[in-house]
Amino acid sequence: MNGNKIFYALILAGIISLFPNINLYEFRGEESLRVIVAYEMQDSGDYLQPHFLGDLYFNKPPLFNWLIVASSKFIPWSELTARIVTIFSLFLTVLLIYFFSQKLFQNKKLSLLAGLIYITFIDILFWYGYLAEIDVTLAFFVFLMFILQYVGYFERKAYLILLSGLVAGLAFLLKGFPAYVFWGLTFITFIIYKKNWKDLINLYLWTSGIIALLVPALWILNTDNPNLYLQKLLIESLIRTKGSSNILKLFGHFLTYPLLNFKQLLPASFIVLLILVTAYRRKIKVVIPSEIKILLLTAFINYIPYFLAVHSRGRYVIPLFPVIAIIFAYLIVNTGKEKWVKITVWTASILIALRFLLGFVGFPILMEKKASRKRAAYDIAETIDLSKKIACDCKREKSVCVYLDFMKGKALKTSRYIPDWDYVIDCSKQNRGKLIKSYDLHGRILKLYQREK
Repeated sequence: MNGNKIFYALILAGIISLFPNINLYEFRGEESLRVIVAYEMQDSGDYLQPHFLGDLYFNKPPLFNWLIVASSKFIPWSELTARIVTIFSLFLTVLLIYFFSQKLFQNKKLSLLAGLIYITFIDILFWYGYLAEIDVTLAFFVFLMFILQYVGYFERKAYLILLSGLVAGLAFLLKGFPAYVFWGLTFITFIIYKKNWKDLINLYLWTSGIIALLVPALWILNTDNPNLYLQKLLIESLIRTKGSSNILKLFGHFLTYPLLNFKQLLPASFIVLLILVTAYRRKIKVVIPSEIKILLLTAFINYIPYFLAVHSRGRYVIPLFPVIAIIFAYLIVNTGKEKWVKITVWTASILIALRFLLGFVGFPILMEKKASRKRAAYDIAETIDLSKKIACDCKREKSVCVYLDFMKGKALKTSRYIPDWDYVIDCSKQNRGKLIKSYDLHGRILKLYQREK
C-alpha cells in the first residue's frame, strides 16, 4: 500500500475497531445515567427538563441525551444506541482535524497523520472514543468552535466569529460552563498572541459571547427551575477548578497531572518526546511556524485551569486533544526524518490491532469475570412479570434499571413515583416485602422484592 492510502486505511480501521462486541461490553460508570435520562425523555415526551428515575436532574444539560434519543430512532435501544453518538463525534472530529490541518499546512500526509494520531491516543482508542460519555462529543464541538474562532479572528471573517458563539452555546448544552471557558480563553490567547489589546472591546467578539449565552437561555428558561439548574451547573464547573490549601496535595497534583496527560496521549506523546530529545542532543533546530505557536499557546492557556485544580480528571482536557494531535503531527512530519512517520504508523497499526483483539476477545473475557449488571437485569426479567409495575430504588446500580427499561419498554422510576409497585429493586438494608432474589455485585447487594399481599 503506497502513499497516503495507508493513512486512510488505518483511520478507517481505527473507527471500525470500536464496534466489535460493543453491545456485549455492558454500560459502566456514568454511561447508564446518560442513557436513563435519554430514555425517560423519550418515554415522557419532556425533552427540556431531564429526569433520572423520575427525579428532576440538574447536573448536566440535555444535548447529549437528545443525541442519544435521535440515535434511538435508527438503532433500537442498546449499548450501541448511546455509544454510536460518541463514535460518530469521533469520526467528525477526525474530519475537522484533516480539513483544518490542510488549511494550515497544505500537507495531506501531515493532515492524515494528525487524524490517525487523534484516533490512536490511548484514552481515545481504548476508552473514551466509544463510551457513552460526553467528553469526546464535547471535543468535537469545542474543536469546531476553535476552528471558527481561529479563521474568523486571523482572517477577519466576522460571520465566523459570530458562528463560534452559536457553537459555544451548543457546547454549553453538552457540559455547561466549561464551554464558555474554552471559548473565552481561546479568544484571549489570540489577543495575547497578536498583542491587539483593542480587540478586548471588539464588537463582534462581544456579540458572539451574547449569542453563546442566548442559545442555552432558550432552553433553560423552559426548565422546571432555571435558577436551581444554573446553580447546579455552576457548582459542577467550580468543582473542576477547585484548588487546595494543602501544599503537599497541590504539589502532588502538579507532578502527577501532567504525567496522567502524557499517558493519555500515548503513544504519540512518547514519540514526540523522543524527537525533541534527539533534536536537542544533536543540536538540530526545530522550526516552529506561527500556526503551531498559536496552537501551542491556545492548548497551554486552556490547560491552566485544569492544571491548577486539584480535583481535575484526565478526561476534562480531552477537548484539547484535537489541537494537540495537529501539533504532534507537525513535529513528527517536519523533523526531517521519515523514520518517525513510519514509527508512528507502525505503532498506530499495532494499537488498532490490539483494539480489535480487545473487542473480539477481551470484552467476552471481561464480561465473564465481571459481576454483570446486565445478567442480573435479564435474570430479573425472567423471574418477574414485566407487565407489572416495577420500581427502582437503587440509584447506585442504575445499569440494572436501564436494561430493564429496554426490556419493559417503559422507564422505571423510584417507588416515590410508583407507590403501588408490584416489584421493587432495592440495595438498602430495610425489608421491602417478599424477597425473591438477591445479587452480589462485587460486594454490593442488590435485592428484588415483591409486594406482600
